[in-house]
Amino acid sequence: MKKLTLYILVALLALTSCVQKSEYERTLGLLSKVNSLSKDGGSTQVGVFSNTSWTVEMEPKVSWASIDRFSGYKSGYLVFDYEINYGRARRVNLVFKAGDETMSMRMYQSSYIADSDCVLELTVDNDVLNVPASGTVEEIPFSTNLAYNIDEMYLTLSYPVIPDTPWITLESIDAEKVVIKVAPNDSGKSRLANLKVSHTDAGSADSAEGEGDTVNSNTITVVQPR
Repeated sequence: MKKLTLYILVALLALTSCVQKSEYERTLGLLSKVNSLSKDGGSTQVGVFSNTSWTVEMEPKVSWASIDRFSGYKSGYLVFDYEINYGRARRVNLVFKAGDETMSMRMYQSSYIADSDCVLELTVDNDVLNVPASGTVEEIPFSTNLAYNIDEMYLTLSYPVIPDTPWITLESIDAEKVVIKVAPNDSGKSRLANLKVSHTDAGSADSAEGEGDTVNSNTITVVQPR
């Protein structure tokens, strides 16, 4: 009976040890959830605490930052390099994974340009662009001091009266112009569309994604006769 009891006790200790070891091997830790970066650019080390293999990815992929490795084993660090920020506040997330655990660190870079100083302007008279009924490719003069944020800008179209087929195609945007392609008007009536260019910054370092973000935009109306 004593032997049986001792055997059960040893088995329970072995099982407990395995569970504890399994949980310990899955450990993943970071010093913080947010890392504030200088607008002047530079590099910083990001510490990772683990007892097993881990991977890391940048989400979303950005051109202004890079990391020196995408995986590691046990505790260590990676180097995060980032370029000078001539525009508005921006962020990228480092997503770490170890086993079934996932943790994220937000890398937040402050801005050179304040929200109140942002310039986004489609230059047309009275915010109205008249285009011919026969269709055209239109280059709309565009002014902005966010030239380094061009890749993060959005062009959107909305129609007061939803057409059977969209009749404006957004071709391109750069620091001097927005290019659109307008289809011939065969609808038998005049038509309108609203063209909007916008940019959203990263809010503040401690704000959650999508919360506290500031949108700057400019909208014009495109008018095509029948």
